[in-house]
Order: sequence, then C-alpha cells, then structure tokens
Amino acid sequence: MGCVWVPNLADAGWMTEALSRHADALGISGEVTAVQLLDARLTHPHRPGSPRCRGWATCTVTAGTGPPVQLYVKGFSDDDAGDLAWEQVRDDPTGHLARRLPEVGLIVWPFPADPQLVSLPTLVDPRLATDVLPPAAREVLDLRPGEEPRVTVVRYQPEASATLRLEADRDRAATVFAKLLADGSVTEVAARHQALWCAAARRSDLRLAEPLGADPDRGVLWTRGIPGGPLSTGSPGRLPAQAAAVGALLAALHAAPLDLNRSVTVDDVLVEARKKAAKLARAHPGVAGLVHGLVATATARREDVVEERDVPLHGDFHVDQLVGSPDGPVLVDLDSIIRGAPEVDLAEFLVDLSLRGLPGTVTEDVARTLLASYGTSAGVDVDRALLAVCADAEFVNRCYRHLRRHASGWERALESELGRHAQLAALIR
Repeated sequence: MGCVWVPNLADAGWMTEALSRHADALGISGEVTAVQLLDARLTHPHRPGSPRCRGWATCTVTAGTGPPVQLYVKGFSDDDAGDLAWEQVRDDPTGHLARRLPEVGLIVWPFPADPQLVSLPTLVDPRLATDVLPPAAREVLDLRPGEEPRVTVVRYQPEASATLRLEADRDRAATVFAKLLADGSVTEVAARHQALWCAAARRSDLRLAEPLGADPDRGVLWTRGIPGGPLSTGSPGRLPAQAAAVGALLAALHAAPLDLNRSVTVDDVLVEARKKAAKLARAHPGVAGLVHGLVATATARREDVVEERDVPLHGDFHVDQLVGSPDGPVLVDLDSIIRGAPEVDLAEFLVDLSLRGLPGTVTEDVARTLLASYGTSAGVDVDRALLAVCADAEFVNRCYRHLRRHASGWERALESELGRHAQLAALIR
C-alpha cells in the first residue's frame, strides 16, 4: 500500500484531485464536480513525515446528477502502518464497505459506515432509529403510528463520537438528541448524568438537559432537546445578561455530589501545555518564544496559587455548551465530566470567549459578571493566580488546534491567535 504526506488531507485541492481520480474505485458515478472538505485532523503533527503520523478527513463529494456523498478518509505516512491498518479494517464490521486507494495511501468509508461507531447507520436511518428509541424518548417525540422522526447529524467525529437530533415532523419543538460514543463509557456517563439530574431536582440553579436513557449495547446516550438555541448563536449583546446565571450554574455543578474516579490536577494541565508548546515550536519555530514564554509564565505563577480545590468539572466548558431557555441557560454535553480545580472550567470558558471575535465590551462584561457571580454562588473567591495558570495553559491548547488541522495557512492563523493573548489576560485581571 502506498503512503501519503498526511498534511495533504487538510488540502482541499489535493483531496479533490485524489478523490476525483479514484471516483470509480469509490463507487462514485459521474464526473466529480466538487469536493467540500468538512474537517481534517492529524496525530503526531509535530512530525508529519514520521512513520507514526496518521490523519483523517471528512468531506462531501458531488458528482454527476446524484446526491452528494460524504466520505471518511484515513491516511498513513508509512507503508507498513497502512498495510496493517487495512488488515484490521477487513476484520471490522464495516470492512466490506471500506475501500483502499493504494496509490495515494488512503482508506475510505462511505458515511455512515464507521469502523468504531457501528450503530451510526441505524441512528441516521429514520425507520431504524424509530425502532431503537427508548420509551422516554419515544414519549417526548410522541410519534404517531407509522410516523418517523426527522434525523439530522449535528456533529461527527470519526471513530470517536456522533451527535444526532431527532424531531417529530409536525412539531419541531419536540426533539431528542442521541450521542453515540465509541469508547465504551456510555454506562458510566449515563450514571453521572442521572446523578446530576437528581441533584438538579433540588437546585433551581442547576439546569441540565434531561437524560432519557442509555443503550450500552449500541453505545448511545439519549437526552431531551431544549427549546431555544445555543447561546453562541444569538446576538452577542445578550451574553452579558446571561453571564450571572452561567456563573451560578457552574457553581452549582461544582457543588454537585458526584462520585468520580477521574481527576486532573493543575500540574497535569501544565505538563500537557509544555508538550503542546514544544510541538508548536518544532513545527513553527517562529512562535517558539511566544509559546514557551506562555508556559514559563504559567509555571512561575504556580507558586502563587493559594488553594487548589477539587470539584466535579464539566471538562469542556464553553459558550456552545449552553442553551438558552425561559428559566435560564441550560448545560449540555456532560460526557467529559472529571474532577479538578474549578478554575479549569472557568479558564476554558474565558479562553473560548476571548477567541470568538466578539466586541471587547461584550467579552469584558461577560467575564467580569461571570467571575463575580461564580464567586458569590460558590461562596469562595476565585484564585486569580490559579485562574491565570489554567488560562495560559488552555490558550496554548486552543492554539495547538491549528497544528492538528494543518490547513493551508495554519502558521499565519496560529500567529494571529497567539497575538490575541493580551485580550485574554485583560479578562483575568
């Protein structure tokens, strides 16, 4: 099997040429007229020429008069690794659907075939999805005899997860979400979600998406849809008015009585930041001083930390995880919960906020109100030194995403994002 320069997977022009040339082998009939690159990621991106380097992309191919075809493409920079992967693919449940393109070092699956998310074809098919709905989800949708839900793929991460929205055709307000996980954690995640839901029944400030059941055999979590859209999709001007409620919501989550066996320390966060800074510096020496300086400053501030508390964390806390409702913001996506310092969640939110390109007055108002509300609701002061440590580490983590995607011009995009660190620092002060 041939190999590929893995960063080419993030090059829309290269992908268009490669897939067009091999359209027949992929079962695509007619002349390819467009290839839209949806997402692309690399592993070991600091050494994209290494034999250990892997990469994947998702794309939509339009050809002839037929409907667009979505593909999951996996590439290998080493012949032996590619051959071994193909041997494994032939043994997986979707092996008969996968195709390999030896000349360009690719293995390709037609969506929704996925070697790890074997239940995805069931969930994207309205008829089959109806058959596997848990009773609580069926009750929410209130489907009539013979009626099938409208199914929309909200997010797809190959071999990791997929989120789908199911709606009754006659009532778009009646929705449920199905989240498919490939890591075998569905039972554990569902138990945590249910425990939080019970805690929320006793606290009006802890608003969560309602769990509707779990299917460990298929790897699916079911939750009730929340009327209203994510806070990130509305007018930026409404965010400051929501910030106090968000702070109180986060404090309530941190106070929830959860038994968790996974935790992260601030020293763990710093170790990860050092690794990513080193990879960024090797891949783009021009930013070495900036990224190493951020980590050095964060490490020095570690000595000023007064107390490192240990609480349940959301683990991926940002504006997209909050949905507006008449009662206030509601927290969604609870599969990353872990224990750690509350400043980890706060830092994730502030870093995300600072990089959204919102008006400066909006970000400042949201940050100030959020931190004040959190402190009042939690009954403790936010440790500003610890918050700064976590924020610098998370900032490096966010910048690292440019390297993982490796799209054309990623170096300039990285430099631009690093140049916005002063905005983040102002929010923390």
